[in-house]
Amino acid sequence: MRPYGPLRGRDHELSTALAVVRRTRAHGASGVVLISANAGVGKTALLSEICRQATHMNIRVARSKCDEIEQASPGAPMVGLLRTGRDPLLTAPEFQEITQLTADPLVLVDRIAGHLARLADGQRLLIAVDDVQWADRVSRYALRALINRLVGVPVTWVLASRTDDVGLTVSAADSVEVEHIRLGSLTGSAIADIVRDRLGPGVDARLEHMLDAAGGNAFLAVQIIDGVAQHDDAGGLTDIPVQFRSAVRQRLTGLPPAGRQLVEAAAVAGRPASIIDLAELCEMNAGAALDEAVDDAVASALVKSTGAELSFGHDLVKDAVYELIPPDVRRQLHARFAGHFAGSADDAALAAVHARAAATVGDVTNARIMLDAAETLIATSAVDAADVALQAFQTLRPGQPQWLELGERAVSVLSRTQRAADAIAVADALLATVDDVDVVGRIDTYTVRPLWLSGHSAALVERAERAMVRAGNRHDHVARFRAARALAHTRMLTADQATAEADAALAEARTSHDHDALALALQAAGEAAHNERRHQLALKHFRELRSVTGVPYLAEEIMELQLLDRYDDAQILLDGATGDSGGNAGSILPDLLFAQLKQHYNLGRLQEADDTASVLIELGQVTGTTVHVIEGVLMRATVALLRGEPELAAQRLQPALRLANDDAIRHPGLSLLSGWLTAEQGDIDSGRRMLSELLESSHHTRSYWAWWPCFATVLFSIGLISGATNITERTVEFTEEGARRNPDVATLNGLALNLRGMLAGDLAVVAESVNILQHSPRPVLRAAGAEGYGRLLLSAGERDAALDHLDTAWDVYDRMGASAPRARVQRLMREAGARRAKWVNDRTEVEKASLTEAERRVAYLIANGHTNKATAKSLGISINTVGTHLRSIYAKLGVQSRVQLANALRELGEIA
Repeated sequence: MRPYGPLRGRDHELSTALAVVRRTRAHGASGVVLISANAGVGKTALLSEICRQATHMNIRVARSKCDEIEQASPGAPMVGLLRTGRDPLLTAPEFQEITQLTADPLVLVDRIAGHLARLADGQRLLIAVDDVQWADRVSRYALRALINRLVGVPVTWVLASRTDDVGLTVSAADSVEVEHIRLGSLTGSAIADIVRDRLGPGVDARLEHMLDAAGGNAFLAVQIIDGVAQHDDAGGLTDIPVQFRSAVRQRLTGLPPAGRQLVEAAAVAGRPASIIDLAELCEMNAGAALDEAVDDAVASALVKSTGAELSFGHDLVKDAVYELIPPDVRRQLHARFAGHFAGSADDAALAAVHARAAATVGDVTNARIMLDAAETLIATSAVDAADVALQAFQTLRPGQPQWLELGERAVSVLSRTQRAADAIAVADALLATVDDVDVVGRIDTYTVRPLWLSGHSAALVERAERAMVRAGNRHDHVARFRAARALAHTRMLTADQATAEADAALAEARTSHDHDALALALQAAGEAAHNERRHQLALKHFRELRSVTGVPYLAEEIMELQLLDRYDDAQILLDGATGDSGGNAGSILPDLLFAQLKQHYNLGRLQEADDTASVLIELGQVTGTTVHVIEGVLMRATVALLRGEPELAAQRLQPALRLANDDAIRHPGLSLLSGWLTAEQGDIDSGRRMLSELLESSHHTRSYWAWWPCFATVLFSIGLISGATNITERTVEFTEEGARRNPDVATLNGLALNLRGMLAGDLAVVAESVNILQHSPRPVLRAAGAEGYGRLLLSAGERDAALDHLDTAWDVYDRMGASAPRARVQRLMREAGARRAKWVNDRTEVEKASLTEAERRVAYLIANGHTNKATAKSLGISINTVGTHLRSIYAKLGVQSRVQLANALRELGEIA
């Protein structure tokens, strides 16, 4: 018999998808197929057929399915597909290792990417994920990151979803073309073909009426046709329903009570469920009666049995059964599931899903289950943790005995997940019902962190002062909130005032013997020292803070080491933090990733900085950490400007501008990047005005000045071009201040001397600065120093010496992939009459597509037929590094495959 079903009428869509699979197989580059459609239209059937045909093409297939209930298990769909099917991608030991990493999404993605790249080097892969609309946040992040990481690897991704938006637009869509197939309802002719395939040429008028009711839904149509066929075999059509829901209701109500209980419990479970668990929840004993109930349930065709589990053949059946269960029975079943899973630490999050569905006003039992889960989720999904904790608190009422105990736990979760507004609202609700000084102090303490991280400094001061008044003669509490106020004031007062207050708060905290007071005071003292560019002192405070809090790796400490030019020491700590997957790394990962981002950028690794910034944005969205999303966006915009792509920089900057619309949150980096971008787009006067306003608002920007060695040359250059002496003089002033306070740091001293010499036109001073900058680990500042010196030498008529230094600057910019400053130096040298064989062609498309030397080496080998593995071996680098270079090469050249890469390199004259 010919095949029938939802695939009828889908020939074009199937051919389109298989074309992507074949291109991936032929060209060795990744491809993405997204199938979107309403439930029952046939997306799963199409995905299954793609997988089947890919297997016949000798492509290794791995497949998984997301479901709504499994959102409580972060990363489960992406991890699970690695061991599916008869030929799983990973061995049991490899899979066991992967399952331990779900609390650390960055390491999880890195490890999975490594396995997939290794496997794809020998055989093409197809990864299929169904029902992506139900994917949890970690799985969505992993999916986006893996697609982006494996651009140059022969992997076809086939995704099916009920919605068009599956979250690929953040980073993956930057480098991979997505073939989007939208399935509509089946046409009448396609349904007629299905009928003829199954029932023959004669179609009963009543059947036509019922098929009209299916509305082109392939699943409903097939269910009706199959039902007709079964009843025809029995000799009649009288029991055929007029619509699918009626059929489900009839089958459900026709079951014996025990069978119906099992089916309803399976619908509430929301996923394949153990028969033993279902029996326990339905209060059935194992034995003949249970076996009979299972047989009845399976005979209804509503569920299927593997012998150990019951599951639904389609989500529409499950959803229909669920809606038919009376609401009070649904809540009771959810409550039983919640209690069942709450007994296991591994299933706390799953318990919370059911507790949320079961909870009613005043439901302490389910509120406690939700809080247990929220505390577990903090390390992997801060957004979910906060949502669950907030719902748990909203379930409670002030008159209940557990109100305070559970309320404190809720505000603690909200504070740790940086949900500022909700943490403060819950804290205020609790404070309105309690007078105990210790309890009040604890609750007020929970509000400090969200207010600080959200940038609401004035609100933090107001709250701290109110808490000090409330504390009365409790010296420990007064010390604690005086330290909190000092922390807020590091962003509000002049440097001298903030430092004096932080020092006083630290002295008081030490005598108070209050742990929270000491931690807050050390952070305040560290921030104050940092703002004054006293980096050695800031490092001392942050190291003590790490010791006091017990945090194994502190991002602030690492970044102070970077500012002291101690990048080797910073890298040791970063390596330790990355490798420490056995602790609570998930909760501190965004801060540490930000430190790694600074490490890459300051050391001139623009591609790695861009990649890390993309991951930081992803993780910031997963954890709900807006500040890290903004920092990641700023870095990606900076890299685009250095590569000479202002349009891309503007596009990348927009999300950060939208996130920072809150007037209470001022981020000087946004003003700085906006001014730089405006000047690069040709509006020098507006750029000058924006940067002048930024420098004049010193009390707002002082906390950001410490990061400005990276941008000092940009500010100075725009000041010179626009004739804005206030910008040039202010830039020299803050760089000299940093140098005086860090006399042993080559970067800060060389930079200050360089800008002072450039401002005065003093060749001797600039020459001395270039010698000092040779000891700086920051290549972009070494290059800027050489470029500035070359310009002055040209002005002085010393052409040969000038060209030597400009050559040095060109080489550094080229190695970094900084196309814009490299082009600037090249134009200057050409105007001086110089020519160099190493220079790229003047054509805009070639200038934008220029590759770094490392990228060229990779591109040559790949274009000549080498695999990623062979390229890595030949160059002595890792497969992941090859993939990173290949993503950059594809993006610069605007290609999608190895064949296109080879053609593009030939057109550019890079290869014969």
